[in-house]
Amino acid sequence: MIVADSYMAMVLPDDISERISRFISGKQSFPFVGRDDLMCLMYLYGKEGKVQENEIEEASGLAQTTATQLGQEIDIYQNSSAGKLDPEYIRSKYVNRQLQLAVEKKDPARISGDPAVISDCFAQHVAYHKQDYFFELYGPLKEQELTSDIRPALLGRMVMVCYNRKALSDTGLSHPLIPAYVWFRDQAGAKP
Repeated sequence: MIVADSYMAMVLPDDISERISRFISGKQSFPFVGRDDLMCLMYLYGKEGKVQENEIEEASGLAQTTATQLGQEIDIYQNSSAGKLDPEYIRSKYVNRQLQLAVEKKDPARISGDPAVISDCFAQHVAYHKQDYFFELYGPLKEQELTSDIRPALLGRMVMVCYNRKALSDTGLSHPLIPAYVWFRDQAGAKP
């Protein structure tokens, strides 16, 4: 099942984990991602293995569902009262998620990498800054699309990226997968 074989991370800004941790501890104010900061969410389908031919449609469907849900979250933040973007309200949501992880016997110290927190963080900042966003889905990735250092991690997998910009031309990147490729390269062999 492709849902169980997927992974999500925010790869830009590259210090997002520290920013979230500082915000939760009260050492950073909201918004902790600036209007001009490029944000990039990465969704990997086929984390443990390649996306098989019969799983491509399932992965594409999951990507579409993910994009729709994130769009709905952004709409909720944009159209709700200012209280939903109040720093203390946001901090309490993150702390409650941290407590939930502790109850589920998951590492609460990993809150800054938790998919629910990362999605919420993206939605909150896009809504706060009144930004556009776009998604792109790629793959299954082929050998010639990957450099040798990231080939083991990404060959045969599908990747969806989401940016807090209207279009690729607004990101300053020549290709939307570049931050994901750099993130995987920096993982230096660590599996997602």
